[in-house]
Formats: sequence, structure tokens, C-alpha cells
Amino acid sequence: MNYVANLLLAVHTVAAAEAMALARRSGLDLELVQKTLDNSIASSAIWRQRGPLMAERTWSPAPGPVRALHPVLGLIEDQAARTGLSPSVFAAAKEVFDKALADGWGDLDIACVHDQVSGMHR
Repeated sequence: MNYVANLLLAVHTVAAAEAMALARRSGLDLELVQKTLDNSIASSAIWRQRGPLMAERTWSPAPGPVRALHPVLGLIEDQAARTGLSPSVFAAAKEVFDKALADGWGDLDIACVHDQVSGMHR
């Protein structure tokens, strides 16, 4: 169950980061985007909890640091391989977290992947 939950956590976080990056680059009012999507079918718990951090680009203090999630992502990858599953969306999300960790962002909140996908620097 932990692997299933954390697979969704990783994928939802990167999807929310991409959505926020698109809104930012499109010149949209990020507060309005957040409020509009919070109660829509497009929302998720990650969007509601981490979207505001992404909008503000606030990664510390980190209630959920990258370094805490990252080891589980490798275990999920291994479990998927054992079951014969090739989770392409998860693999793409894991690459974003891999880069965040490699860039020294392990102590930052998982919302920092916004800057990974948008090309912004913290």
C-alpha cells in the first residue's frame, strides 16, 4: 500500500508542478488559478497542499523533504519491475525527483520540483 500511495504522491506532485509552471509562464494570476482549481475535478490533495508553496516558491521549512521521499521511489521502481509493470508516468516523475536530489535539493520540500520542471533556480 505504501508503494501505491507514494507512486501517486510523486506523480501528483510533478503534475501539480507542471500545471503551476504553465500557469506562471502564461502570466495567469496564480492565486486565482489555485482558488479555481482547488474545488474542481482537476484538483488533488497535493495541488491543495503544495500548490500555494509552488506559487510562492517556498521550499523551507520542508514538511515533506525530497530526501525522505526519494528512497521510496527506488523501491517502487523495483517493485514495479518485479511485477512486470513499466510505469512510464511514474518513471518521468522519478526523474524529476532524481534531478532535484542530484542538484542538492534533498532538504527542500517536495514542492521544489516546480523549479525543476520550470527551469527556475531556487
